[in-house]
Amino acid sequence: MKLPSTAFLAFALLLLLNLNVCRVESARPQGLGTGHHAPGEGHHPPGEGHHHDHDHDGDGGHNGGHKHDHKHHHHDEEYDGYSFYVFGDSFADNGNLPSKNDQWPELTRQWHEPYSANGRFSNNQMVQSDFIANMLGQSESPPAHMVTSHVGQTGMNFAAGGAGVFEVQQGVTTLGEQVHAFHKLVKAKKIKKEHLEGNSVALVAISGNDYARVGVRTSGFFDITAFVDKVTTEIQTVVARLQEIGVDKVIVNNLFPVGCAPSQTRPNNHTTCEEQGNQGASLHNKYLGDKLADKEGVLVLDISAAFTEIIGHHGDGRGELAHKFGHKLTPCCESVDPKGYCGQRAYDEYNEIYSTYSVCDEPNGYFFWDDMNPTQAGWAAVMGQLESPIKEFLDLD
Repeated sequence: MKLPSTAFLAFALLLLLNLNVCRVESARPQGLGTGHHAPGEGHHPPGEGHHHDHDHDGDGGHNGGHKHDHKHHHHDEEYDGYSFYVFGDSFADNGNLPSKNDQWPELTRQWHEPYSANGRFSNNQMVQSDFIANMLGQSESPPAHMVTSHVGQTGMNFAAGGAGVFEVQQGVTTLGEQVHAFHKLVKAKKIKKEHLEGNSVALVAISGNDYARVGVRTSGFFDITAFVDKVTTEIQTVVARLQEIGVDKVIVNNLFPVGCAPSQTRPNNHTTCEEQGNQGASLHNKYLGDKLADKEGVLVLDISAAFTEIIGHHGDGRGELAHKFGHKLTPCCESVDPKGYCGQRAYDEYNEIYSTYSVCDEPNGYFFWDDMNPTQAGWAAVMGQLESPIKEFLDLD
């Protein structure tokens, strides 16, 4: 999904200077793990309270989704590792937004070329949730909530592209609503108690969609910091709720350097990061780190540091990982319209469909696939750095 304009973060820099904010102390990248490999190298105002009690369909799919009663190809009867439950946005979504065969709006583009056409916001088969699933011994992320009513030992994915803590995309579940759907399955005993106790892990992947419209809804840095506090408090509340429901361990992403996303670097011809955006992300990470510090069974995953290792320092990067990508701030797929998006199509005067975007020839040389989401090669470089702290947290060999 498109990242917010960084105008909303203008005052955050001043506050950060006053607070002397440093990077969140959390799970830091530790280089490529020894066993890691990856195949193929209508908006509403931010809510004031929690959204836990919305009654979405918790019996196997979102309202309007397509449900199939079938055994997932993970072969649940043979799997005895962690049950994995996924919540968040496009960084983790593996098919929770509906497919529309005759339309190409921004929230369904992932089902069509040039995307992987499997519901993921990627050029290939893997996003963050798939890489973590691999670490757990699963072939890919557990099945999407929208497309199956079967919940096996492997777990289930509730993440939806465009999601936020509050309602930021009309028709997309909030983080609290995703957890509510999960809780309904637990209460209905479709998620078995033995799959949770002592052998379950959740991912909370929230990547900044909540900040998309703050710029037109705030009047100063006190409003901005108050909203950052609300967002991070709600993430803290969701983490506590997951633990109350019975999830054993919770992995929580901090916020990547949003000023380096292609949607923010485009005005500078993708040559430099937007520093105020990155300072705002640091503010979010400071609040999140403080709220989750020393929480037993919780790992704050330093996505920020892993991204920065590759694309930091105005895109120059440092070290071996940075050199893998000739294009760090430029997306492989980009709309010809600054207000458009990768995958967008239109009709010409003869009612013929044509593409309004361009795609690079070598995606593996690009860190970003579109205006926000990494390529699969980009995700491999990020998650390779984070494999060691994740495995240590989960006591995996």
